Amino acid sequence: MRVTIVRGAYPGCEPNCEEWIAAEGRIGKQSPALFRAAIDAAEPRKPPILIHSGGGDVDSAIAIGRLLRQKGFQVAVARTEFLAEAAPTAAEPARGKIKKPEPPRARGFARSLQASCASACTLILAAGTRRYVGPTALVGLHEIVVPETTVTQTMRYYRIRTLTKGGRVVSKEKVFVGEKNFVRHIGRSKPTPETYRRVRRYLAEMGETKEVVDLMMTAPPESMRWLTRAELVSTKLATDERGGETLVAYVPPPPPPPKFAVRPIYETFVALQRETAASSYAPPSSPPSPPSIRPPSWLELNRDWALPAGLSGGLLLLLILSSLFRTLRGPEPQRWRPPVAGDAP
Repeated sequence: MRVTIVRGAYPGCEPNCEEWIAAEGRIGKQSPALFRAAIDAAEPRKPPILIHSGGGDVDSAIAIGRLLRQKGFQVAVARTEFLAEAAPTAAEPARGKIKKPEPPRARGFARSLQASCASACTLILAAGTRRYVGPTALVGLHEIVVPETTVTQTMRYYRIRTLTKGGRVVSKEKVFVGEKNFVRHIGRSKPTPETYRRVRRYLAEMGETKEVVDLMMTAPPESMRWLTRAELVSTKLATDERGGETLVAYVPPPPPPPKFAVRPIYETFVALQRETAASSYAPPSSPPSPPSIRPPSWLELNRDWALPAGLSGGLLLLLILSSLFRTLRGPEPQRWRPPVAGDAP
């Protein structure tokens, strides 16, 4: 496993680029020491842990999980894309000084797409104070298995020299003759029931349910059970559906407020009146009373359109009243006149 302190390379993030600890690869015996070195280098800060791993040694994963929970770190399932010109490099110790090894540092981007945390990696995920699994990330479980290992044993050969006198042993001397290495291959095997009990106790410490171990038993070592969103919630392996990149992505600060704010008409009028009074004010012999400021009337504020609108409305009202009066009066009566020659009978 490679454990790297990463600083974001998002455009415009300087000098406030976020940092995180990227853990990627198989969990081995040296992984707890790598995590401890990265955490010590990051203190007193607590950057999020972004993990992308297919599993590995169960005991090492438990040791890492207890360390992360003790320090109070957040864990997210996400992978890290490193910049080509900023690949992980370890810091060189000062010349002439013995210094604790520094973890590698790099620049890069966080991605949840195609990120996964499977097998023993889920024990590290369970240790986060908050656990982030995005919609595009995967979490998988299967039965615990003891992987294949190769053990090298060294046999040393000695020769014993015994000095006797009068039938009695006076001294013995052990002389080294040589040594020989024997390589023994141990195949993959199933763990003992104590291993599952140890995992259950660890998950109880982390506050998870025993359902995690039950789901492990549903998939053989050759396959993988990828958890659904409902299973992630029920097992408490995920507390947030946000992707890991949301923890470290650069968010630009809000723009500053405008220098000159637009004020309402009344406030502008009052401010102008005060400025005029202050510019023409001469200090008298006795303190004057504060100037009274009369607010403008509605007609003064709207005189540009109020007068034409009033005239138009009055004319319209006059036409309406005239039409109403003619309607109520009815048709005008016709007067009688004497018949004239040529009228129709």
